[in-house]
Amino acid sequence: MLSGVLAAPVVVPAGAAARTSLPYRILPGPFTKNAPVEADPPTASRFTLHGVTVQIDLPDKAQRAAFVRSIDPKGIDPFAEPDGRPERYRTFLVTFAKDSPEDVTFQPGNVVLKPDHGDPMFPVDTADLYLAEERLGSADPQRAVDRVAPFIFDSSTQIRRGARLARMLVFGPLPERWKQFELHFSFLQIGTETHTLSFIFHKQILKG
Repeated sequence: MLSGVLAAPVVVPAGAAARTSLPYRILPGPFTKNAPVEADPPTASRFTLHGVTVQIDLPDKAQRAAFVRSIDPKGIDPFAEPDGRPERYRTFLVTFAKDSPEDVTFQPGNVVLKPDHGDPMFPVDTADLYLAEERLGSADPQRAVDRVAPFIFDSSTQIRRGARLARMLVFGPLPERWKQFELHFSFLQIGTETHTLSFIFHKQILKG
């Protein structure tokens, strides 16, 4: 159940949701076999287009909780799972920084996560969260969803000139077997033009 209610690599313990025999972390860029394990690799993926910078981070539990508190000082991370429990949600922190005279419109429903193994995945929205709360027997599903809504991208969002906006995109857990995935934005409108963006991330096994 949703619990009441920046960016190091995500490290998944052995035996967690991905069911891998070794812990791993998720890093930006394509998968490369036998890539060296750096002590402090870059962890965010970013791209700038027409004065709009989009940055993607994968926050761990502590960083996600800190982000929630940056919006609501009394907020509790709604996507945290107890240690040792499989993840129910994969969260991305998406930040827009805008220095453009044009209005920017972002459509989160048109984002798709494409793993190299498994089916494409679409973001979870507040309607999905409401149904999840109902299935879990929540006494007040709408109240639970209202506590989550300030922290996620849910519907069409406009970013004004000079603005910085950070919210989470939320997906279900990644499939059991994968090496890399693409986070594809198929609708980012800057002024009157519509653009697409893609961000590649890969799994790096931590053998040490």
